[in-house]
Amino acid sequence: MAGISQLSSKFLSMADELQQGDSFASQAITESDTHNIPEAKGVSVSSLAVSWAKKYYSTVAARENQAHQQISESPESSNFDGNRAKVVDKLTDTLKVASEIAWSKVEALLGEQIERHAIDPSLINQEEIARDTCTLYRKAIDAYGDREPVFRLSVLVGKDIVQVRRKYSDTDPLVLGFVTLEFQYTSKILLGCLSESERSEFAPYLKVVDDYLHIPHGEINEAAADHAPNSKPLLAVQHLLQQTTQIANAVYQRASSQHQGYRSSSGYLTDPQVKISGIRDVEIFQSYLCWCVLEQSIRPVQQELFPICVMLYPKLHVSWELVQDMLLILFWEISDRLPAADVMVFLPYLRTVTEMFSSDVFEN
Repeated sequence: MAGISQLSSKFLSMADELQQGDSFASQAITESDTHNIPEAKGVSVSSLAVSWAKKYYSTVAARENQAHQQISESPESSNFDGNRAKVVDKLTDTLKVASEIAWSKVEALLGEQIERHAIDPSLINQEEIARDTCTLYRKAIDAYGDREPVFRLSVLVGKDIVQVRRKYSDTDPLVLGFVTLEFQYTSKILLGCLSESERSEFAPYLKVVDDYLHIPHGEINEAAADHAPNSKPLLAVQHLLQQTTQIANAVYQRASSQHQGYRSSSGYLTDPQVKISGIRDVEIFQSYLCWCVLEQSIRPVQQELFPICVMLYPKLHVSWELVQDMLLILFWEISDRLPAADVMVFLPYLRTVTEMFSSDVFEN
């Protein structure tokens, strides 16, 4: 399969017609401003962003002195019958101990990453993270108990989740990696105490919380507010956001078929829970692309997405080859589903992100 750099020529040939003489950009990238994409006629990749990615990964890898750790399986599901009120009681009683068990797993998996990534240990407050986890999940449990429709949960607690996410990402984006993993493990334990039918009813409520925590909805909305209603970046983002889930499903399906038998710490790509988290990861990458387009900067990927992936993916046994193939398939899906004018808006950022996650960066 050809790389993005080889494939983008068909879009570049449309540039003059689509842009009617407008160039991709404005200014060249400088050493002091590695966040901005250097846009010029011909859509060149930001070499400084790629160099930065290599340097970041090499620095982190140099501190690695321990083998990868396998994460333990979530508790086996127990048979539990009863009405919704009893399910709520069960979840409420389990929540606190679930968050404690989850944190022990987070520490076992990421404990040495604090030194490896030069994270200030004082920023990782176990009690605060556990408290935020319990607070948000308790709201999801209450909404389930009150028979609120799942789609209403984003209205009821979306703002709270955005605030929690921002609190940690503003402090140090890598701390957000600890937080999301705490939520992920707590979620598995909660679902593990339910019967299959109860799990199918309650799981969508947890997914809303997890999606809002992983995806920078608040940042995307704020960046969008800076654009005129008819701006090309805003229109392109709106068009992509309408299809992110369909695109993510298609990307995951194609990537899974190319990596049959592949297994991460969480299981095989065909396992239901792995599929859910994998599709969400593809949605996360798309959301950061939208953020970059709206901000007209590679900064969101450089400061948040890339460092978190470098910290989490190797520990979870997610290979860079799988990520690279996912990004290439994502390019194809976006180019096939969006108008060419929109593809031209996303192309510089998608191409740069692909280069940042390329084998050239991780070869050592």
